Amino acid sequence: MSDADHRRAGEPYLSVVVATRNDDHGGDPLKRLQAFVNSFDEQCRRTGLDAEVIVVEWNPPEDRPRVSSLLRLPAPSRCVYRFIDVPQQLHQQLRFADVLPLFQMIAKNVGIRRARGKFVLATNIDIILSNDLVEYLADRSLNPRRLYRVDRHDIQPNVPLEAPLESQMGYCASHQLRVHTRWGSHPVDSKGRSVSHSEDVVDGYGVRLGSGWHVRESAGPGRPFRWANDVATLLVDPAAAGLGGELVLYVDIESNPYDPASWVELSVRDGEKTVETKRVSGRTRLRVPLGVLAHAAPREMRLCVAQAHPEHRRQLPVFERRDGMFYRVYSATLAQAATDTAMFEYPIERWTNANPQSELTMASTPEGLLVASDRRRWSYCVRYGPLRMPRRGPHQFELTCTILEGRIAVGLLSRGNSFWLPSVVTQSDDPPYRRFTVSVDLPANEECSIVISNDHPDGVGVTRFLIHQLTGTFESLQLVADRPGSSRRYLLAERRAVAFAKYAPRARSVRNRWSTGSWKSSIADRLARFIGRVGGNGLRYRIARSSPEYQSMEQALRAADEQVRKLSPLQDLVDVHRFLGDRRPDNLHVNGCGDFQLMAREHWDELRGYPEFETFSMNIDGLFSYMADAAGIREELLPMPIYHLEHEVGSGWSPEGEALLRRRIAERGITWVDASTVYIWAAYMRWLGRPMIFNGSDWGLADADLPERAAAPSSATA
Repeated sequence: MSDADHRRAGEPYLSVVVATRNDDHGGDPLKRLQAFVNSFDEQCRRTGLDAEVIVVEWNPPEDRPRVSSLLRLPAPSRCVYRFIDVPQQLHQQLRFADVLPLFQMIAKNVGIRRARGKFVLATNIDIILSNDLVEYLADRSLNPRRLYRVDRHDIQPNVPLEAPLESQMGYCASHQLRVHTRWGSHPVDSKGRSVSHSEDVVDGYGVRLGSGWHVRESAGPGRPFRWANDVATLLVDPAAAGLGGELVLYVDIESNPYDPASWVELSVRDGEKTVETKRVSGRTRLRVPLGVLAHAAPREMRLCVAQAHPEHRRQLPVFERRDGMFYRVYSATLAQAATDTAMFEYPIERWTNANPQSELTMASTPEGLLVASDRRRWSYCVRYGPLRMPRRGPHQFELTCTILEGRIAVGLLSRGNSFWLPSVVTQSDDPPYRRFTVSVDLPANEECSIVISNDHPDGVGVTRFLIHQLTGTFESLQLVADRPGSSRRYLLAERRAVAFAKYAPRARSVRNRWSTGSWKSSIADRLARFIGRVGGNGLRYRIARSSPEYQSMEQALRAADEQVRKLSPLQDLVDVHRFLGDRRPDNLHVNGCGDFQLMAREHWDELRGYPEFETFSMNIDGLFSYMADAAGIREELLPMPIYHLEHEVGSGWSPEGEALLRRRIAERGITWVDASTVYIWAAYMRWLGRPMIFNGSDWGLADADLPERAAAPSSATA
């Protein structure tokens, strides 16, 4: 039916569906609905948008008046307002009816099923649409084969209800809290500009985050990182950092850590000028010379992906939908360019076997120290030290070697060999050499050792490598032990270097080794993709962590291997892991999608609305997006925002209130659809090549005779 046919039939272009009840959920829902009605009706008046608003009152409290009697409609109103009641008798027939007063998605289905518009927007009562968005809708340019989505901007809730539309929109634009995008939710300042966390990859003044960044994540205490998209921007502000003269931008980068063979080619651009190009494989420190920044205004630097490993998307963890994750950034700092700090070369003969009980071999050659590791993964190879930090401040080592076979990892082990010290380990390739740079900031007189471990990509296997050189910052690092009377240029100690001590007596040292930043994949990353690996290192770690006290780590690992062999049937999950990886769903914008899902009414009907699970509404809206995608209805992200009035912590989803919300739901014994379940269903629909339809033909309480009251545009308020 054409737009003209819809007009002749008295059908509006757009139906807007919301669900509510007159209670205190979220903090005065009536005020929230009033804010939406006041702004939307005026927007429709100005743009000429032909719309109806359907308010579904679910399970109205018997001791309170109806929403329809309390809501003040504009006089005269521009939109048609329809109020549909779902009485308590129907509500009581559903599971969890005694503890869940509103089944939000079933309530929305009631309105969607009875909508008359050519297009139907499912949203919520605490949403205010931006002027630009309503103008776009009024142009009648929507595509019937699209599911439209937008970013949600959370704002302070005190919108001036009776103020002119311009004042309301000005309030929304200047009282923002956070933004929910396809890549995740992140805080913003009052004007909607991204802000950094107290612990983030940038300092928030000398270097600020621009666009193209995923949410902040963590590899452990004090070790934040962010994934970057194909184009990510950094705002460099020397004036805010108090810097001048020649400047350098340092970016600590790591290619996809879930795949040892991953790589990404980056170009750093200043406007149209490319200032640096780098192929990153593993973790490295990117040095970007900026020169003298003559302008006082912040400069935007763009990190652009020129090429990436062809299997990049497939190598991401299972249940990870964000396919725009090309590389990680651990830090981006601005500094004055300076001559390189003097580095002292440590004698190569001081390297020792880190585990005399292993099968490791060492041999001196003209090219350096040749080492063949023990076959066991993560087994210690060689160590250098102990070394003492004479004063508090930044310390740095640089190890130059050649990897002949396998792979190594480098880290700093504490005095007594009890834990790994927090440090930043980067690597760069200059064939045939590989250089590891270890940066650390420790208290004065802290002792540590540099330890190289076997990180063979096959898990078990001999790694062979040549150590060519080890250097350290001359004025900050000193060897604790050396021969008395030696004329070294660094401070000499009186005692000899001790041989490698026993492994930590408890198996918890496994956790310390595998969860530090000096390793290319932390145990946290491995546990996050446990499917298909439960018979490998992930389960091995979990068994070792829960094991009783062992004489040594090696005994713990051997015992873990034996338990893994007993659990070999779990290897069948490898097929599940492969299936989910091969059928990885597309990266749809399912973050807060229940606040704005706009689609042609005919497709809502074909898919039979939201799945009517008798549970809490969490993730059902995201599942519907994947159903539409499987039906060939492409998602389209509109650049105009919607504004969401902040609600009470725990009454609806927010980053701060998620834990409280989940606890409140769990205490009531209510179930919900988990995000991983949605992912599995989405992968299955991708394999089927069609959507899964969860509802019957009576969806939206189609067989129920529900009371309805309507207010036409010509009617005045009571």
